[in-house]
Amino acid sequence: MDSVPTPTRLAEGVAPELGRGGSASPRDGLPVRLATAGIGIPLTVIFIVLGIPWLAFGVAAVIVLGIAEFYRMVERIGYRPVWEAGMGAGVLFALEAAWPRPWGSAILPALLVYTVVVYLRRGRLERILANTALTLFGALYVGYLMSYVLRLRALDAGPAHSAGPAAALLVVFSVWAADSAAYFVGLSAGRRKLLPQVSPNKSIEGAVGGVAAGVFAGLICGGAFHIALPMAAAVGGLCAVASILGDLWESAIKREVGVKDAGGILPGHGGILDRFDGLLFAIVVGYFAMRWWPGS
Repeated sequence: MDSVPTPTRLAEGVAPELGRGGSASPRDGLPVRLATAGIGIPLTVIFIVLGIPWLAFGVAAVIVLGIAEFYRMVERIGYRPVWEAGMGAGVLFALEAAWPRPWGSAILPALLVYTVVVYLRRGRLERILANTALTLFGALYVGYLMSYVLRLRALDAGPAHSAGPAAALLVVFSVWAADSAAYFVGLSAGRRKLLPQVSPNKSIEGAVGGVAAGVFAGLICGGAFHIALPMAAAVGGLCAVASILGDLWESAIKREVGVKDAGGILPGHGGILDRFDGLLFAIVVGYFAMRWWPGS
């Protein structure tokens, strides 16, 4: 059986703050963060506006990179997920969301069966339950949740209730506004810790500022995209709350496995999961909030 380092031992070598950017002082990496955002934000908007098939290809690429980061993290503490199974399922989730097909309901059972067969063929049954669960979880957490960007793009929440980029842009802009406001309000006015055992530098004041910014961004998007303002404001606020929960969840994962960042592909931000952790939760909340909104 593999020698498995404990999360506690791994965490001993990690800096106290496990938030975005991996820097002890959040201000130190701000220019790099802004430079990366200056490239990433326009690209994201362009892909959303272009829609299918370009958005599907972009989402599939993000899913593959995100699942790789997740599997790499859990391997640090001795688990052995089946990479090709999780990545394949993640890409299929994206394709099915872009081009719905009857076989979509078979993705998860096929993922489970393939993963079990791989472990049985290997003949190594140590931690098979945990390894199987983590293989499936990586595909669902990153792949399935991220596929909701494509479902949002097809949602008829825009002008005259027609499908288009409005719903997806509303969610994305609200999350970006909430994330930025939480960051700067937390830096300047943060006093009370939000969840110090998970992410020591996040404050209640920053979270409140983030939710307020999400509501305001929702209103702006509602006016710009001709979406009902009450729904746009509510979606903005709900997505802001969901993004905070997603951020805290990923911070908890990183703390358990003992890393500062999930990856390093995005300078100043860390990895794909460091940048998209909040959005993973928010796009699902935003999708169902708009789909179930009375009269929508």
